[in-house]
Amino acid sequence: MGGIFSAVAAFGNTNRKGAVMIRLLILLIFLPMAAAARPVTGLLEKTAPLPATIPLQVRAPSDMDHAITLTDADGTPVISAYLRGGAVLRLLVPPGDHRMTVASGQPQDWQGLPDMFGTPAVTLPHLLPFRIDGTRREGQSITLDRDGNALRIIDRQNRVVCQLADWNNTQVVETLPSGTRFRYLEQRLDPRSIPCD
Repeated sequence: MGGIFSAVAAFGNTNRKGAVMIRLLILLIFLPMAAAARPVTGLLEKTAPLPATIPLQVRAPSDMDHAITLTDADGTPVISAYLRGGAVLRLLVPPGDHRMTVASGQPQDWQGLPDMFGTPAVTLPHLLPFRIDGTRREGQSITLDRDGNALRIIDRQNRVVCQLADWNNTQVVETLPSGTRFRYLEQRLDPRSIPCD
């Protein structure tokens, strides 16, 4: 009779393991449906192959969080960022003419990309130019505000950064094994960026 009870006990253990597995499976199915964690203000995703070197600054209403996506003229996503309400987004973006799309919502409604807040996004009507002209990187500084249920640009300024370079010379004196002193200048180019105009 011990064999029958041990078989029942083994079957009971299998059922417990199966129940645990079913619970884990249910959790794994519904876990992705939970709201995504609220990102910090900054870059979410960059899909463009060009380097992000042109400045973009965005201020938006502080009553909600905002997801900002720049697309090229064909509608292909270039870069996206998250802006927490009350913060200022400062981001480097790839050069080109980009259209800005903004989705707004409460922080707890954030669902991640591409769903964002689960509400329709607003696409601003004009392409925004981001250019490199010699030593100048010409970007945008934008302030958004609510106009009823829509967002609109209430202020747009060029945000220009100049790329400068300074030569640093260091005189180096080395003594060769023969005792001869060898002198030369070691030169280093130090680039730096400063706001201009």
